[in-house]
Amino acid sequence: MVPDRAEASLDARLVKGEDPQKKFAQIAAFIRKQGFFVIDHEPTLDERQEHALIAKVMNDGGYRASRTRMDLPAAKALVRIMQDATNGETVVAPMLGGSVPMYIFEDLGLPWIGVPIVNYDNHQHSADENLRLGNFWQGIETYAALLAGLDW
Repeated sequence: MVPDRAEASLDARLVKGEDPQKKFAQIAAFIRKQGFFVIDHEPTLDERQEHALIAKVMNDGGYRASRTRMDLPAAKALVRIMQDATNGETVVAPMLGGSVPMYIFEDLGLPWIGVPIVNYDNHQHSADENLRLGNFWQGIETYAALLAGLDW
């Protein structure tokens, strides 16, 4: 038996300056260029008979990327505090993969900085998501150092 459909889910992680709606349109155009008849609904019988390749493409929403400049006083203060709290073992990664709607702060003119505490293999948002207890306790110490040290 051959199934009548296959499904896939795309998750596009944008960088600062990309428009989510424009990116969706570009993805749909790419699929169309591969020879697919692109629709946003279940195909009708007529559409199935008329088109051999049909792709139902739906936009489940999205938001723009945001980024805080690392030369701002807030960023410099945070890095200094973290370097002190971790004996110089802090990793500064100005960009991370992920979707966090922090553009809200950018719209308000406020800097934002994420300080993750999870283990690298935490399987975030999956069925076996986890946080090691050591990371949890270190996270408490990390956030305590931040709260105590931010004086800017």
